[in-house]
Amino acid sequence: MVTSDPPNNMATRVPFYRDVKILAVIAQMVFVLLVALTIWILGQNLSTNLKTRNLSTSFEFLRRTAGFQIAEGSAFGVPYSSEDSYLKAIAVGLFNTLRVSVLGIVLATILGVVVGVARLSSNWVVNRIALMYVEVFRNTPLLVQLIFWYYAGVLTLPKVKQALEFGGAYLSNQGFFMPWLVQKPDSISFAPVWMLSIILAVATFVILERRCVNLGRNDPAGWIAFGVLLLVLLAGYFTLGQPLELDLPRTTNFGIAGGASLSPEFAALLIGLVVYTASFIAETVRAGIQAVNKGQWEAARAIGMSYSQTLQLIVLPQALRVIIPPLGNQYLNLTKNSSLATAIGFPDMFNVLNTAGNQSGFNLQTMLIALLVYLVLSLTISSFVNLYNRATRLKTR
Repeated sequence: MVTSDPPNNMATRVPFYRDVKILAVIAQMVFVLLVALTIWILGQNLSTNLKTRNLSTSFEFLRRTAGFQIAEGSAFGVPYSSEDSYLKAIAVGLFNTLRVSVLGIVLATILGVVVGVARLSSNWVVNRIALMYVEVFRNTPLLVQLIFWYYAGVLTLPKVKQALEFGGAYLSNQGFFMPWLVQKPDSISFAPVWMLSIILAVATFVILERRCVNLGRNDPAGWIAFGVLLLVLLAGYFTLGQPLELDLPRTTNFGIAGGASLSPEFAALLIGLVVYTASFIAETVRAGIQAVNKGQWEAARAIGMSYSQTLQLIVLPQALRVIIPPLGNQYLNLTKNSSLATAIGFPDMFNVLNTAGNQSGFNLQTMLIALLVYLVLSLTISSFVNLYNRATRLKTR
């Protein structure tokens, strides 16, 4: 007796309640609905509690007068006073966070690379000192280090009346004051020119470096980018009617005033962030160098290259592919760790937002602003690191 096989579609059809793909989609939909329901319930509870306490969810307080003074910094070149709005006060805090973060990233990278290379030195003393540095600063809390650097500076520097003077600059426990270009009253803000010059200089450097790699040339990309920076600054300075003037520091009855100041709080925060982050960067650099095949060192030695030439021209360019991804994490950590400035009284963004929230009663809004700003800063740093990582990664067919 001959039997015919059922059609293929009949033999392979699976009931929907046993189909793995359909069940997976249903499970995901249920999960999304549960998350949405949870968010909705939390939102309702938040709205009810805010109404019970007569608290508003609006951000109109940003237009109100702040009423508190900020010890240092400006709103991106624009002077700040207690009569200005909360929004401008937050801008001052953001400016302080950006300047300590950017400067800290640069200095921590330099120090981390130096210490990381020293960890691999054949000189026993240099190697042990680098190891001790890494182990001490990497294994102690950053907050403790910040407080230590702050009090170390305050207790060791001379008082204002005995301030050290050299070249028109003053150094005391009130800070370091030096001559600086400041914005003239009632003049056009020069801050956009600063930002534009930096962006154009960085873009010029990246383009020239890529061109050098593609064409095998050795153009002075750094000097050309620096020239672009100066050219844009000078053009903006004269185009805007010379809005800057030289301000010299001077002694007064209340201390030292004028010029650019490096306060003990700023110095302690910067030193703490740089020293702490550099200890992690040093280990990243050491691991990246050790990841390069030893044959590269031997080949360079065979053609008569010195240790520094081998490191600079052969080893480090290859090690960057291993170093850059974790290096970006350290940049993010440094930026976020700057919020610990509250412990030593430096008016960074988090400190200013905390003061604004306590004074205005809009704590929820100020903390939400802090979350969003730190998120944007982190994503921006991550984007730049990823761009550089893609530019330097090994390209294969």
